Amino acid sequence: PRTPYPWWGLLLALIGCGTTLALPRLTADIAGSLPPEQAGIAGGLQATTRELGSALGVAVIGTVITSRFSVLAHGAHTVPQALSAGLDHQAVTAAFAASASAGLRVTGIVTLIAGALIIGQLTLRRAKPPPPAPR
Repeated sequence: PRTPYPWWGLLLALIGCGTTLALPRLTADIAGSLPPEQAGIAGGLQATTRELGSALGVAVIGTVITSRFSVLAHGAHTVPQALSAGLDHQAVTAAFAASASAGLRVTGIVTLIAGALIIGQLTLRRAKPPPPAPR
């Protein structure tokens, strides 16, 4: 089944809006968790983890897509390789779409697991009584 482009556009806009709303709050929380004289460290830590997460995410998705495509395209690692190996255009397109779908499924599962871990950690943190004030 094909997904219409307007539906993809709507979903991508929704992701963009969510990211736009979440990042300023995340920045404020990270910067507020340290004393003001260490705000630069907090900003650097946030930027580093964001970039590392982005790079690892792209690497994992690319690996899943390539490995799945290679299986479906009988050993070819790229679309041009598959086409030059004699696979018909429709089979290559189907293999690529199935591979992209697998990559997005893995991304969704990892995101749900990470979200569950974060919510669990926040719930545990709130359940603990605050430490007694120093005298």
